[in-house]
Amino acid sequence: MTAVAFVLVAVVATLLRVFATSGQPATVLPWRTLAVNVTGSALLGLWVGAGWSNQIVITVAGLGSFTTFSTVAAESAALLDNRARSTAVAYLGLTLILGVAAALLGLEVGDVIDA
Repeated sequence: MTAVAFVLVAVVATLLRVFATSGQPATVLPWRTLAVNVTGSALLGLWVGAGWSNQIVITVAGLGSFTTFSTVAAESAALLDNRARSTAVAYLGLTLILGVAAALLGLEVGDVIDA
């Protein structure tokens, strides 16, 4: 049952990400992907911090499929190919800083919920 749930959750999360991020131009900062990844980081922190069950299915299949490092890499490369170096650097920096901050915030909120 866990394997079936894992696959179903992964498929749904991937489709949500694709729907949320499709159609972004390759010459501007990819706000949609940034928002998806920051949201996923916050939810991951929340889930882990609260100690909720089904961690593998939700965190790995769900949030792992919802967020995406490969898209960040591809979009950064596309920005560099389009000579938008400063936008690529800003995108990578924002992804790292906001993602870590969101995860930490999620952990803190999860700790409060778990207390």
